[in-house]
Amino acid sequence: MRLTGIFPFLTTLKTYSPRDLKADLMAAVTVTPMAVPQAMAYAIIAGVHPQYGIYACMLPVILAALWGSSRFMAAGPTNAISMVIFSTMATVSVGGVHIINMPEEVRMTYIFGLALFCGLIQVGMGLARLGDLANFISHSVMVAFTTGAALLIGMGQLKTVLGIPGPKQAGFFYQMFDVLHGLPLANYWCAALAGLTILLAISFKRISRRFPASLAALAVVTAIAWLFRADQYGVPLVGAIPDVIPPLSVPPAFDLAAVRDLFMPALALALLGTVESLAIGKQLASVKNDNFDGSQELIGQGLGNMAAGITSGIPGCGSFTRSALMVTSGGRTRMGTVFSGILALPMLFALAPFISWLPLPALGGILLIIAARMIDVEAIRLCLVATRIDRIVLSMTFASTLIFDLEKAIFIGVLLSLVLFIYKTAHPRVRRLRDNDPLLRDAPAGLPEGIAVYVIEGTLLFGAIHELERQLYEEDEEPARLVVLHLSRVFWLDASGAHALSQFVERCYARSIPVILVVGSRAVSRILERTGILEHLSNGFVAETTNDGLRQAASLLDRVTCRDGQCVYPVPDLAVQAASSGAAGSSQAGIVTSPAGDGSEGEEEEPPVLNATEAGAAASTAPTQIDQMPLDIHEDTKKEEAHAAAEANEADQADEAGAKTARDSSAPSSTGDAVPDISGENAPAPAKSQADPQSGLPGMPDQVAEASITIVGPRPPAPFPGTDELQGPTVPAGESATTQK
Repeated sequence: MRLTGIFPFLTTLKTYSPRDLKADLMAAVTVTPMAVPQAMAYAIIAGVHPQYGIYACMLPVILAALWGSSRFMAAGPTNAISMVIFSTMATVSVGGVHIINMPEEVRMTYIFGLALFCGLIQVGMGLARLGDLANFISHSVMVAFTTGAALLIGMGQLKTVLGIPGPKQAGFFYQMFDVLHGLPLANYWCAALAGLTILLAISFKRISRRFPASLAALAVVTAIAWLFRADQYGVPLVGAIPDVIPPLSVPPAFDLAAVRDLFMPALALALLGTVESLAIGKQLASVKNDNFDGSQELIGQGLGNMAAGITSGIPGCGSFTRSALMVTSGGRTRMGTVFSGILALPMLFALAPFISWLPLPALGGILLIIAARMIDVEAIRLCLVATRIDRIVLSMTFASTLIFDLEKAIFIGVLLSLVLFIYKTAHPRVRRLRDNDPLLRDAPAGLPEGIAVYVIEGTLLFGAIHELERQLYEEDEEPARLVVLHLSRVFWLDASGAHALSQFVERCYARSIPVILVVGSRAVSRILERTGILEHLSNGFVAETTNDGLRQAASLLDRVTCRDGQCVYPVPDLAVQAASSGAAGSSQAGIVTSPAGDGSEGEEEEPPVLNATEAGAAASTAPTQIDQMPLDIHEDTKKEEAHAAAEANEADQADEAGAKTARDSSAPSSTGDAVPDISGENAPAPAKSQADPQSGLPGMPDQVAEASITIVGPRPPAPFPGTDELQGPTVPAGESATTQK
């Protein structure tokens, strides 16, 4: 492994220039004044002292930037992560006591342990190359979760903004009831300072995007609170913050019960941080045309959270607000975020005396602005109008964020995303092509009626076959005589899909519907070969392009006669062997249509009856041999060839009048048809096409022996007896049917 694989920041340092240094420093000076008050506000959301949010803006941000993949990613505390931390403290109990009710020094040890645990999970996911995990989380889930978290943040800060006394409760509806019941106890000083903070922050934001509007608004309100001694009017203040380097923190002693209780919240934090960080990283990479390695970014975020666990910080992840400001401020490399983490320490020393006079309602006002900006109305509208599934996922995830704990809501959203992914994969698109479809623009002209062309797009699983059968048998108003199944757009086929496809072919044969597969993918073709489906169908029922499949379908339907719901498929040379077997008194292929002139004129015997497996295998020999002959043979040419063959047979019969041969039919009829020779010495002559005067159906082509089988079913599949029993000797197309001596 190369050294840059272990230390990815070495690649940046090798090409680092003074110009990059100047740009990164200017960007860090712009980002840090906004990051510090945000981190303080997010610490309040998490239910801890603001100093732990500032500590999380230092070493954790530096490590995440050095070992991450994105050169603009700014990590640290975020609103969603802080909401999950608060929900965890309010719901998880250790020794029968909820973490939120423990003393601060004890409570913080569990939060530090949660950060360390979350970082270990993320590093493990990165080493396992699970960086593409965010692709399985649907956009609807993230929109719903972000919207629900925004409402939770806003409702959770109303008590602070209004100055209503009493502890905070977990849950949206519990917090709403507390606010309604506590309205008579509201503090007007708190509400006025919060409103002034919101007004100043919005006004300062109009000056410039790079201007630290939140920090300036908090500075003005802090000065007002100090000037008027707001604490004497019941306004809560942040209090003293130690102006020291972040102290090392020690997670709680190893306790198997505590590990079990904290595992699910840590996993929820890891998943939420993964999704947010990877989504932000991919978006920034697409804007700047950078390469982005999701697994490497997970390692960086995990190291950052582990650093937070040992330097008195709260967990965090990538922040879109700070990352976007790093881009717009002119940052060029990952060192801009590193400098931002370094500058947070002197800012702590400079601001520590003033932060103690910062009113908590002012921070609550900043959080209300952040919560309002988290609600993306356009994204919600997109999910609502897109599909019914997106609406269901959006509604269920949003409701779960308001009803359940946030860590449970995260798992519900992830589960819905996976179910949605599996549903889409197991239900690929199956559609029937119509005449005006672009895939049929080059189709051969004059196709027979009843050819149904179906296209499967996606992964061929049981769900696809079910949808195909539903369209074929239940909904289609146009009955199909033959199915052309287009598999060229199937990019994967597994054992279950191959089994389902073979069952579909069997059921089609049982309904007297032959199937032609169009397989353009070599990978899919190899799987079909290994599973035996191509061997079962034979070459005549498999094509590489749609047009080839349509030509084979037209060739087959031109030789098919259907009567009373059953279709008769001609099989070349089946009459020869069937007649020979019939003379011996044991026909394995069934009863065949009697040739003309056999003494039973006017009597039409039943065609052979086979099960689906035998019929499919027997019928598959027809296109293999007959398709080699041109389909546009003129009628005059047919008559001349038939007449020449009849004359040759008559001459041979005159020369061998005294020979003893086993024949199943008498002399040729008056129509001049050739009589097939079963003796083994003479090859059978092609029978002339005759139309059925009773049914009105077209007869068989002149070049095909007049024999047929009928597909009936469904019956249990039986092993195919083999080509030696159902298929006679091949007569190549165009070869003269003269006697072989």
